[in-house]
Order: sequence, then C-alpha cells, then structure tokens
Amino acid sequence: VLAWLAVAAMVVNIASGLTGKFLVQRSQRWLNQARTDLHDAGCSDKTIEERLFWDSMAADLMRQWRKIHLPIALAFAVLATAHIVTIFLFWGWR
Repeated sequence: VLAWLAVAAMVVNIASGLTGKFLVQRSQRWLNQARTDLHDAGCSDKTIEERLFWDSMAADLMRQWRKIHLPIALAFAVLATAHIVTIFLFWGWR
C-alpha cells in the first residue's frame, strides 16, 4: 500500500508542478503583453494600472501556487522515503 501511496503522491506532485508552472508563466506573459499593448496605445501609467488591476491580482494569486505545491511535494518526499526505508528493513524477509 505504501508504494501505491508514494506513486499517487508523485503523480499529484508532478501534475501540480507542471500545471502551476505553466499557468504562472502564461499569466505573466499575458500581463506583460497587455501592459505593452496599452503603453503602445498611448495610455498613461495610471490608466494602465487601473485597467490591469484585476489581471495583476489574478497573476499574483497564481504565484501563490507554490504554497499549495510545497506540502504536496513534502508528502511525496515523506511517502517515498518511508517506502525506501521499509524496503531496506524487510529486505531479507520472505
């Protein structure tokens, strides 16, 4: 059972990591592009910040993803370590 728990934690960890990294990068690129487009359109800095306020809040929220990903990674590390330790403890048993 321990091995399957470690595998499940690994799959969740990988999915969380890849999805979070993709979404953070995408939101940052979109926000930078929107800021550049508004600047090129001649908007003032204050207007740009007002128009992109909610978008920047969403991007900041996406950066908080690591607070969720870190405990998932820790759970995987604990389960994988426990699995490896139990293998060595019961190595000679049949």
